[in-house]
Amino acid sequence: MAQDHQEHPSIETAPDAEPVAAVEAEAAEHDEGSATGHAPHVAGHAHGHAGTLAALGIVFGDIGTSPIYTLGTAFKVGVIQPVPADVLGFLSLMIWSLIIVVGIWYAIFIMRADNRGEGGIFALMALAHRARPELGTLIAVLGIIGASLFYGDAVITPAISVLSAVEGIAVAAPALEHVVLPLAVVILTTLFAVQRGGASKVGGWFGPIMLGWFGLLAVLGVKQIMLYPGVVAALDPRWGVAFLFAGGWHVFAILAVAVLAVTGAEALYADMGHVGRDSVRRAFGYVVVPSLVLVYMGQGAQALADPLHGHDDPFFQMVGPHFQPALILFATIATVIASQAVISGAFTVTHQAAHLGFWPRTDTRHTSASERGQVYVPVVNMVLFIAVIAIVLMFQKSEKLAEAYGFSVTGTMVVTSMLAFLVARGVWGWPLWRAIPTVAFFMLFDVGFFLSCATKLLHGAWLPLVIGMILVVIMAAWRMGRLRLAARRRHEGVPIKIALSALRSPRIEHVRGTAVYMMEDPALAPRSFLHNLKHNKCAHQQIVFMSIQTTEEPWVAEDERVAVETLGEAIALIKVRFGFMETPDVPTAVKASEAMGVHVDKKDLSFFVSRAHLVDGDERGVWTWLRGLFIFLYRNQADPAEYYQIPPGRVVDLGAQITI
Repeated sequence: MAQDHQEHPSIETAPDAEPVAAVEAEAAEHDEGSATGHAPHVAGHAHGHAGTLAALGIVFGDIGTSPIYTLGTAFKVGVIQPVPADVLGFLSLMIWSLIIVVGIWYAIFIMRADNRGEGGIFALMALAHRARPELGTLIAVLGIIGASLFYGDAVITPAISVLSAVEGIAVAAPALEHVVLPLAVVILTTLFAVQRGGASKVGGWFGPIMLGWFGLLAVLGVKQIMLYPGVVAALDPRWGVAFLFAGGWHVFAILAVAVLAVTGAEALYADMGHVGRDSVRRAFGYVVVPSLVLVYMGQGAQALADPLHGHDDPFFQMVGPHFQPALILFATIATVIASQAVISGAFTVTHQAAHLGFWPRTDTRHTSASERGQVYVPVVNMVLFIAVIAIVLMFQKSEKLAEAYGFSVTGTMVVTSMLAFLVARGVWGWPLWRAIPTVAFFMLFDVGFFLSCATKLLHGAWLPLVIGMILVVIMAAWRMGRLRLAARRRHEGVPIKIALSALRSPRIEHVRGTAVYMMEDPALAPRSFLHNLKHNKCAHQQIVFMSIQTTEEPWVAEDERVAVETLGEAIALIKVRFGFMETPDVPTAVKASEAMGVHVDKKDLSFFVSRAHLVDGDERGVWTWLRGLFIFLYRNQADPAEYYQIPPGRVVDLGAQITI
């Protein structure tokens, strides 16, 4: 007999094939309400003022802290000088990029593409696949690229945000410049150390703090505009257009800095599921845009009113020396909140990627009893921490990090626009004459920003590119390996009905209790079941086959989660559906099946899982280079008993060798 709970195998979601194709029929019925701008109500969304406040704390931390470094970087790297033509032109460019890219494209158009209330690159990918299933491979590739670039943003955002805020110390007290770097490291270390406790414990403070932050930005902006009222001319978009045309070949350098003002655009869509679309739009329109426009114009006014010194660290120079320490403290708190949002986003993306078949199974812990989407992934937290500290020590200055910032964000924006075109055609029903010019107009901004950031490859943009390429290779290896493993299992598998006929053999002893066999493919008998029959010559009195399926939808209603099929006397097949935002819970699924007539002996219940021992095959080509990586990832996945919440003492693993 196999030993109880040895080294656990992987429990593959049925049938280890394309997860995004597994639920086409089920997902079709939700098309009308999930991506047309009439999403069904999502539990947990806050409404009214509470929702707007929550959106400020969760969604807008990144874009809300951009004023700390954006205009200052433009002066430091030399793309503008403290003269009216440069300042008004650059301000106009930032303001209208903010309005068009973030306000119109993302807040109005992209946020229509919700998947039952959830947003983000994987939600958009699922919608695009539903609309154009024949382009499944292309859509999967775009999803992998977009998600990989997101991790680059997750590394750089905490580094540049916290570092730029702490650098205010050098403005207030130049003699203390040497403490900036160590203090930034301490703050970031503390931030990552408290992640295991979950953001929900302090998340209630995020909204009010960020509301106060945006209010402060608006007040500071108005105060400075009074010094040079002519700066309001920057609201005229012609200043921005003229500035770009006058820039010549320097236009790429200009856009590479201007993009810092819109780097939080993806957060609007990715975090939509936390607070709801309407709350995000209200917060952006009523609070974020007015505050950012005012503070950017205020910094510009300060630079024009005092051309000699007003452009040196213009954000912290907006207040007098006595108030600078308080502003530095407030800015540091705001940047920590901004960093928290992107770190939590990295946990969520990893959680989604694992369920959708783009990432190995990971140890994921839920950190909130009330917010089911809040998760903590220890391995991601550790890797992010190491990477963030490393780049802070490597670049040391926020203006140097600004050279690297933007590449990953704008790359993700380009991917988002490409997938949005497929959704517009297939889900929203837009004709070509409407879809092509609309998407092309907004992609002009995305591509322009992306190409501008790409020109900085030798000056720091190589960092998010390298991070993205590493993750693309990992995701590609995992996805290709899963498909090949599934194909091998189908080729070597035994249909379940044929396997069940062996139970009638007099050589098979029927033992007391219930056995739950986890299935790789609902059409094929689990290897652990075949192993029991062949080698142990036994079968339990009650047999349950369980197939776990991840859907394209973020959540699955409880009354749609479990389906039971009777295969014979005391033999049942249970198909369980979990959304890509959920964590599979096998014992709960077994309990739910009892209400549908499945008999389970709770005192004598065992869960059998099939372990695949992967060995190298003879196939050559690209797969040769990726095979070793896939095998390594497969062997080092999270423990299935914990991942599927199976009691460890009831797990029995049985394995077989598979050549891939």
